[in-house]
Amino acid sequence: MRRVARVPVLLGGVIGIVLLGVGVVYLTVACESLPGILGPHPGDTSPRTTLGIVVVVLGVAALAAALIVARRRPPTTPLS
Repeated sequence: MRRVARVPVLLGGVIGIVLLGVGVVYLTVACESLPGILGPHPGDTSPRTTLGIVVVVLGVAALAAALIVARRRPPTTPLS
């Protein structure tokens, strides 16, 4: 029973870490230097600040959700 609960925690943690990493890249790297998968714009030297902040917030929310799911108590059956 406990093993089934670990899958959402692990998935939420991995998603949160990936989102945090992408958010930091968006906040620190100029648009023209971004990898092709992240959408580079030739000639644009400013980082994508708004998108970076949104992605960092989503990453923190995913990590918080994973932590909440990991710490919650399993439901108990009522006494008959």
